[in-house]
Amino acid sequence: MKEELIRVENGRFQNNGSECRFELSISRGECIGVYVDEHLTSGTAYLDIFKGISHVTGGRIFVCGQRAGSIEMTHWIEQHCMVADRSRFVSKELIAWDFVMALGKPLPWRQRRQAEMRLRAPETTRMLQQMELSIPWQAKLTGLSLLDYYRLAVFRAWFCGMELLVLDRFTEILRRRDLDRLMHCVQLLLGQGTAVLLCDMSEEFLYRYAGRIDVIRDRCTCYRLYPDEYDGRLFEILGWEHRRSGAERPAVPCDERVVVDAAGLTFPGLPPLTFQIRSGEIALLRDENYNTVSRIRDCFLDGQSWVRGVFRLDGKAYAYRELMRLTGTRIGIQIERPDRPYGVLFDDLTALDNLCIGLLPKAGQHIVRRRVTETILQEASHWFSREMLQCPLSAWTLPERLRFSYYKWYLLNPRLLICFFPFAGQESAYHDMIIDMLVTCARPGMAVWVISSGIDGICEKTENQEFLQRLRML
Repeated sequence: MKEELIRVENGRFQNNGSECRFELSISRGECIGVYVDEHLTSGTAYLDIFKGISHVTGGRIFVCGQRAGSIEMTHWIEQHCMVADRSRFVSKELIAWDFVMALGKPLPWRQRRQAEMRLRAPETTRMLQQMELSIPWQAKLTGLSLLDYYRLAVFRAWFCGMELLVLDRFTEILRRRDLDRLMHCVQLLLGQGTAVLLCDMSEEFLYRYAGRIDVIRDRCTCYRLYPDEYDGRLFEILGWEHRRSGAERPAVPCDERVVVDAAGLTFPGLPPLTFQIRSGEIALLRDENYNTVSRIRDCFLDGQSWVRGVFRLDGKAYAYRELMRLTGTRIGIQIERPDRPYGVLFDDLTALDNLCIGLLPKAGQHIVRRRVTETILQEASHWFSREMLQCPLSAWTLPERLRFSYYKWYLLNPRLLICFFPFAGQESAYHDMIIDMLVTCARPGMAVWVISSGIDGICEKTENQEFLQRLRML
């Protein structure tokens, strides 16, 4: 029988004024999957327990087989648990050596010296070789690939003797082949008795690596799935429909009109970008390190400059200062969560008001505006009920707001729609909806520019053939 590390029965904690309930049971050498829905997104409520931010306020707690309280559990987590999430860098100057040697607690000089000697020991060299991790210890973290950085984080968990490693949503940022190489490192830890929690929204990934899946929905652990229940049972619990084989769609006519023409567009610390995006095309630019997203977002939203190069929209070259004036009219910006800062939604306004904000200024006189408002309401009623359109967006569910945010761009019809990590943090159930909305935006001739990490798995599972036909890798 495996040694139990942590067990929580009927656990409770607070998050944003709401009570969340969960069950947890994990033993040494186990790999447990945790499917977390939008109410308990990774990095907020559930994972905050393992980061020491949130604390269990109720329930029966057992630590290493002994009854314990919330304080004892928090202390054990601080000493024996490590979370590897998508936040990469504490400092741009941090090097690999310092990252590994930051053991989580101050050490006396003698113990730190011993740790430094162990880092050069043969057993450490063997583990690095098994993990296929070969980087200079003086290398800055900012210069590492995402795969090497997260392999280094897994190695750090082994080096520090952590008993529990929590991995947060790596399927959203790593390519499939890189994910397999990372999980090879994780399995080395499992073989040595380290327990692993995989928090993710990819059912395929959890099926492959998890020995059990805890499904957390509506702020509570609603079900535990074992391997013989995978696939169909999870779909049933989540209320998803089984994937249907879709009919083949006719080929999408190719439109040769170039909407975006970037020639040698260079941002600090990034290689030059040279590409074209045509009318009705969905173009994907891979960004594995979030570096490109931050630079381009600053350019279009904050008026930051590129170093050199030319950006043309419909054949006209624009300086970086001019792009901000185009944002919201000829250029649309869609971020991961549209209700967040820099998003396109105002939760305190009705859905109709959200639509009218962008369109009414074009209408001019008051009497015309009134007619335009009625026209917008009539058109939007084909997508959403009139009752919904006249309610504040705060009353809408997340998937409804998400769908509405894309519909807003469809109605505004900018020449270019830039989507930053559109699938990040979204349940797999919503991927097809996002894909359908991207296609809807592209059909009238809008150029859609998606900046994201690898979406190989999403492309493999989608039945929207039109999306695949319009998609082009930059």
